[in-house]
Amino acid sequence: MHVSRTERARKKRKTRRLGIIFTVIACFLFGGLGSAYLFVQTHSKVTANEMSMNEESTANVKTNIVIDPHASLKTKIDSLLKQHQFNGTAYIVKDNKAIINQGYGLANRTTGEANTSQSLFFIGSMEKAVVATAIMQLQEKGLLNVEDPIVKYFPSFPNGQNIKIKNFLGHTSGIEGRKKGNQKVTSQRIVEEIEAAGIKQPPGKWDYKDDNYAMMGRLVELVSHQSLEVYLRQHILVPASMKETGFGDSFFTHPNESMSYKPKHGALTKTTFVQDTSQLFGAGNMYMPPKDIYLFNKALMDGKLVNQASLASMLRAGAGDYGYGFYTRSNFYISRGVLYNYETINSFSKDYQDAVIIFSNVRMEKDNGALVKEIYSLMQ
Repeated sequence: MHVSRTERARKKRKTRRLGIIFTVIACFLFGGLGSAYLFVQTHSKVTANEMSMNEESTANVKTNIVIDPHASLKTKIDSLLKQHQFNGTAYIVKDNKAIINQGYGLANRTTGEANTSQSLFFIGSMEKAVVATAIMQLQEKGLLNVEDPIVKYFPSFPNGQNIKIKNFLGHTSGIEGRKKGNQKVTSQRIVEEIEAAGIKQPPGKWDYKDDNYAMMGRLVELVSHQSLEVYLRQHILVPASMKETGFGDSFFTHPNESMSYKPKHGALTKTTFVQDTSQLFGAGNMYMPPKDIYLFNKALMDGKLVNQASLASMLRAGAGDYGYGFYTRSNFYISRGVLYNYETINSFSKDYQDAVIIFSNVRMEKDNGALVKEIYSLMQ
């Protein structure tokens, strides 16, 4: 009897989970509690859980916030973060000057290690703004044009004559999208899976999907003749001095890793599940401290990465109030990510003078969008 690829993958994941369970039981029986605990900690990577970041929560995490009106701006913001019980690292800039660059809460609740300004976090969908920058660089070099139909680069892409590069950048391609697996996968294989999944609707309608940027990541590779990681390091990370930024599973062995947690039954539970981060190609497998994304912003605004016309295209609100990697809000631009129970927010004012960047390793019931707005209110 024929068994579909999806069914085989499901059975493979089930077998892997059963293997882990049996191994943990064996650790208890033959090695004691300590061995079982170490095994679980070693296998604590997790499944991605991306979500659309178009609408932030307007509800406050807490309603009894008290801020001293006579305190300095730094003290006010610090007090606000602590009263919200923010757990992560914050990088706050006022008039192009950093006033806060520090950690809050714990990076590792087992060892008691605190978050610091050097703590690293997966940035999830925030990576899309970096990949969009790469696409604009290649356009400036004449190697592609965002008005090009995708079939020019991927001849087998369904409805490819009608879907333009800009549709992928703006999440209006109309693709169905693939199902992410757990195993290691190549960028070419991801494209094949996206093509096989087919088209859901004609291009033009807002429909947020990671696979739009997986396609853009692969396009960077085809046009530049470099891997996406090598291209981004050479043309974006180095010019922007983003020295602490990394990619993929190396995060889980980095000494500055901030481990993620989720509230469950009144307690914080460490995020667990096995998935290879290659599944997040182009759309979420980068990690960094908050300062590095500010350096990216600064290089972008200062013209070190793209020209002003390209920047304007990236920030121009299209469907879903989304440009290329950034959302537009009333008084600031924002890129966001939710992944592995990390919640990361990068925002900067429309005059480019202020920035509120908060990376959290605890995924709360209410998102941190309201907290960002409160910080901006204090900065007025």
